[in-house]
Order: sequence, then structure tokens, then C-alpha cells
Amino acid sequence: MKIPRPSASAVRPVSLVTGALGAIWAALIGLVIVSIPVFLTQVTSASSAGWGSTLRAGSAAWLVANDVPIRLGTVWYSLLPWGLLVIPVVLLVLAGRWAAHVSHARSRGERAVVIASAVVVYAILGLLASRISGSDIVATNATRALVTTGVVALLAFGWGVLRTRIAARGQALSPTRRVIVRAGGLAIIVLIAVSAALFLIALLIGFPTAIDMQTALDAGPVGGLVLLLLGIGYLPMMLTWTLAYSAGSAVTIGAGAVISPFVPNSVPTELPPFPLLAALPSGSSAAQWFLPVLIVGAGVLVGSWISRRIVLPALQRAGVAASSSGIAAIAVLLAAVMSNGSVGVERLRDLGPAPLLTAVLVFVLLCVGSIPITLAFGRRPLVEYVIEEPVTTDAPVVVEPPVALHPEEPALTPSSVLDQSNTQVILLPKSTESDDE
Repeated sequence: MKIPRPSASAVRPVSLVTGALGAIWAALIGLVIVSIPVFLTQVTSASSAGWGSTLRAGSAAWLVANDVPIRLGTVWYSLLPWGLLVIPVVLLVLAGRWAAHVSHARSRGERAVVIASAVVVYAILGLLASRISGSDIVATNATRALVTTGVVALLAFGWGVLRTRIAARGQALSPTRRVIVRAGGLAIIVLIAVSAALFLIALLIGFPTAIDMQTALDAGPVGGLVLLLLGIGYLPMMLTWTLAYSAGSAVTIGAGAVISPFVPNSVPTELPPFPLLAALPSGSSAAQWFLPVLIVGAGVLVGSWISRRIVLPALQRAGVAASSSGIAAIAVLLAAVMSNGSVGVERLRDLGPAPLLTAVLVFVLLCVGSIPITLAFGRRPLVEYVIEEPVTTDAPVVVEPPVALHPEEPALTPSSVLDQSNTQVILLPKSTESDDE
């Protein structure tokens, strides 16, 4: 008799192509979105441009949205509006979720095939866009475009495919680790809020200068729309600069020119006429020395949140606060790295804060605020009271006979005993009168 063998699971073609289709969809939709302002700019300009010129300019704008450095004329721009990165990231995450749903990828290998196919296709499209956008005026590095778009696809598309499993892994973490992760996220949100508030105040102070820059540019309606999009794209960079400045780290704004609340800037520099740059402080004052206290206050808020949610010994509570501060410091490090670059000319090279110094200062300030709070106001475990139950024995239970209410009523003998089979026997009462009477 032939024993049937289990058939090996065949590789379905849909699991091989869903990743590629998702990457193509995300790239095309992103190209359309970023090409709209480019098309409007060319339509309103005096020079006539065909669809080929629009495709080249749109491809260059799509690469910039994917954080690929670009050359305009003879000047390379690596300080890019990385806030526009949200467009390809959101599209890739949606494509990853769609691919995971359609392919029904269950095993680790199937999910790896879906993600790998998307990364390869998206990186090839980045290389193709670099070739298409290349001209004497605009150019990008093909290798850099291939690597950068591949990394963006790996992180965003991979998150979309593995989102459900990552969420399940997060739920499987221990309560202490979940508190660490959530406290780290809370610290990041508080730091963003503090930076946004400080940047808004600085921009309101320099608002007349921003209006003068906007008037000097004379961009018109479409140019104003482009400036607005660039302002939104550069907003995360400005918030990172504000956070670094508040932590006490020096921010380089030109060759030998830095801004810091503790170091006066004695080297004059000429910045591009961009309205958001009006928020940069022109000098230092005694009030700016207290800016690091705001980050300490953010640590205090995180520490109070931690102390209300865990019951641990003092040393472990301090470790939780330090770990959450470390998560926030890593996020600040990545943001500071992405907020460094150049705007081409020699005097505007190496702009931005020092990433490692900024992350260390933020970590220290958060720990100064969070650790003492978790140590001082950590929740103590409640006192547990043990209720002792009465111990039962196997001794026979004797029920006392009821007392007669009237003397003439017959008295009752003991009415209940336990025989050797543990069966309760109830004896009938005996009358004092004789049966003959």
C-alpha cells in the first residue's frame, strides 16, 4: 500500500507580484502628487514647456520628496525638506497593507518575498527617475537615488506588511516594557510640542522680517503655493533646530557662524530669503539660558506618567525612566542627522546641529526631570490582607436539642449524629408518656 505524502505548498504567483504592484502604485501616485505644483509653475511661467520637461521636473521633485540630494546648476542641495517624506511613506505603508491582505502571506518567507519585491522595484524606479530627471540644470546621483529609495521602501512598505505582527508583538511585551515604549513615545510627543511652541513664539517675534522676505521674493500665487509646500517640508527641520537650540547645542548656520543660547554669535552670515528663517534668533539673552529647563519639565511630565502606571522598586523605576529617555534621544538623533546638510554655496555648508551632542543633551535633561519624579512619587504596592478560613475537622457534628417552650411539651433527645459512613442520622423525639396510655 502506498502511503500518501503531504503535498508541498506551491508558491502562488500573486504572492510574488503583489509587492511589485504595490511599489509601482505608490511611486506613480507620489509622482502625480508632487508633479501638480511643478506643472502649475510651468503653466504660469512665460516659457513654454512640453510634457517631457514636466516629467523630468516631476521626477526630480519625487526624488527630493524621497530625500535624495539634488544638484541645481552647479550647486548641490542636501539640506532637503524631509517633511515631504510623509507623502511616499504614507503611500508605501498603504501599499504594504494592501499587499499583505491580497497575498495572504502567512509565513516569514512569504512576507520576506513580498517586501523584497517591493524594495527592488521601488529602488529601480528611483534609479529610473534619476536617469529621466538628469540634465544640465538638474541632476541627482544615481547610486544615491537607488540606495535612498530602497531604504525608504524597506522601512515604510515593510511596516505596512508587518504592522499586524508588530502590534501583536507589542501586546506580548511585559507590562514594564510596554510602559517604557509608551513613555518614550510620550517623551517624543512632548518634545515636539515644546519645540513647536518655541518656534511659533520665535516666528511671531520675527514676523515682520518674514513678511519682508515674502515680499522680496514676489513669487506670485503659484510661487506662493510652492513656498508654502516648501515651508511645510522644512518645518520638521526647523523644529529639530529649535529643540537642539533649547537643549544648549550649537546650531551651525554658516561658515563659522553658530547660534546657541550660551555662545554669542560674532560671525555675521547671510541666509537665503526664506520666511521660516526669520525665526532664527539674532542674539542671545539671559532668558534664553533657561530654555533647557523646558526639556527638564518634559522629563518631569514623563516621570509623573510613569510613576502612576508601574509598581516597581526604586532602582527599576529609575531604569524605566532612563530607558524611555533613551528612546526619545534616539529619535532626536535621527531627526538631527536628517536636519544636517548643505545648501550648495561654500558659506552655507554643514548646516544644522551636532546630532550626537544634541541627542546626549536631550537624554541627560530628560533623565534629570524624570528619574527624581519616579523615585519620589513611585506608586507603592497596596498592603494585602489574608483572610484565614476556619479549619474544618472530621469530628461528628452534634446538634443541640431545642429547648421546650412549655414544661408539658415532651423533651427531645439529641437529634443528629454522624454514623461511621458519614451519613447524618436524625433521631425522632421520644415521648415521656407510655404508649399504653
